[in-house]
Amino acid sequence: MDAPPLSIELQNLVKAIKRYLSLTMPEKAHNATNGNARIIMFLARDRDREIFQMDIEEHFGITRSTASRVLSLMEKKGLIERISVPQDARLKRIVLTDDANAIVEDLRGNAHRMEELLLEGITEGELRQTKDTIRQMRANIDEALLEVLEDDTKQERERRSEQEDKEER
Repeated sequence: MDAPPLSIELQNLVKAIKRYLSLTMPEKAHNATNGNARIIMFLARDRDREIFQMDIEEHFGITRSTASRVLSLMEKKGLIERISVPQDARLKRIVLTDDANAIVEDLRGNAHRMEELLLEGITEGELRQTKDTIRQMRANIDEALLEVLEDDTKQERERRSEQEDKEER
């Protein structure tokens, strides 16, 4: 039987990591879903700058309505607060509560344990090479995605132009 392609192997690794993190999630973090935990960690990593709903939408690639719904639920759970900013009353900074900050430390510890398990038996040189390879793969796929998106945009412009031509006749 042939070995699965590398892309499938990488997907399986990511799934295993997510499964491990889910099964070993600290008790304090249980009221935070996996999506909540990712947002909490994003806010914790970037706490030195003001973060707004639009930043979360952009970072996680979600719609305004999805972000609003998720953030409202997180606010009800006591994980975040929305604080008005002086320069624009419509904007609300998103900040972690003390409860969420306690979760951050537990999640970091759990992630550190997972990272140690993941890298067991791997040398610094192997790790450096793996990271370089993954970065190159990411650059390759990003370039391919840009080409696909540009091609889609070109095709859409051509379809609109054809439609306009038909309408003018």
